[in-house]
Amino acid sequence: IELFELEQHAEDAMLDGISRLTLLNIPSPLKYLQEKLPNKAKLGLYFNPFGAINELLQDCIYGACLQLVSQFAQHFNSGQIPRQRVIFSKCCDYVRAEIADTVLAAAIKVETVLTLRHQVNKKMKGSVPLNIIQAHADIKQQSENIVFKGFVSHSGIDKLDDLIRYLQGMLRRLEKLPIDPNQDRLKLIEVAKVSDIYQVTLKKQRKDKPLDKDLLNTKWLIEELRVSFFAQNLGTAAPISVKRIINHLKNFS
Repeated sequence: IELFELEQHAEDAMLDGISRLTLLNIPSPLKYLQEKLPNKAKLGLYFNPFGAINELLQDCIYGACLQLVSQFAQHFNSGQIPRQRVIFSKCCDYVRAEIADTVLAAAIKVETVLTLRHQVNKKMKGSVPLNIIQAHADIKQQSENIVFKGFVSHSGIDKLDDLIRYLQGMLRRLEKLPIDPNQDRLKLIEVAKVSDIYQVTLKKQRKDKPLDKDLLNTKWLIEELRVSFFAQNLGTAAPISVKRIINHLKNFS
C-alpha cells in the first residue's frame, strides 16, 4: 500500500511537470481567449479579486492543460502520463488541438463563479443582526475556501460546475436565513460536526506521506452536505448525509 501511495504521489508530480512542459511546447491560447471571450465574461474577469485578468486566464490555461494531459493518458496511453519523447510529442499535439476551446469554455464558467461570489459578498454587506452573524461568518469562510487565487487549477476545471452550484447554494441560504435563523443554526452544527472530524482525521495522518486523495475529497463531500441542508432544490452530485461522511472518514482513522 505504501508503495502504491508513493507511486501515486510521483504520478501527480509527473502530471504537473508534463503539463507545464507541454505548455512550453505549444502556442499560448491567451490571445485566442482575449479575442473570443464574450464582453460580459471579459468584464466579469477584469473585476476578479485575484490580480490581473491575465493571471486568472493563465490559471485557466494551466487547469485546462492538466485535464487534457490526463485525458490523453487515459484514452491514448493506457492511463500512463507520457514519459517517452514520441508519446510526449503526441500528447502536445492533442493538447494543442483541444486547449483553446477547453480554456474558453472554462473561462466563461469562471466568470460565472466570480459573479456569484461577488453576489454572495454583496448580500453580506451592511449591518448584520446578531442572530445571523455566525451564519454570515460561515458563508464567508466557505466562499474563501472554494474561490481563491489559483482555484481553477487547484480544484480542476471539471469542478467548475460544482463550484457554481455551491455558490448558488450560498445565495439560497442567505435568502432563507432571515426567515428561520434557528433552523440554519441547527444545520450548521451538523456541518461543523463533520468538518471537525475531518480536521482531526487530517491531523492524524502520517507526516512523511502525501495525503490520500479520497481523504482530501472529503472537502467536496462537506460542500455537497451543505447543499443538501441549505439549498435542497439545487440537488447533490450523489446521495449525502452526515453518517455517510463519518463512515467515509473511518477509512482513514
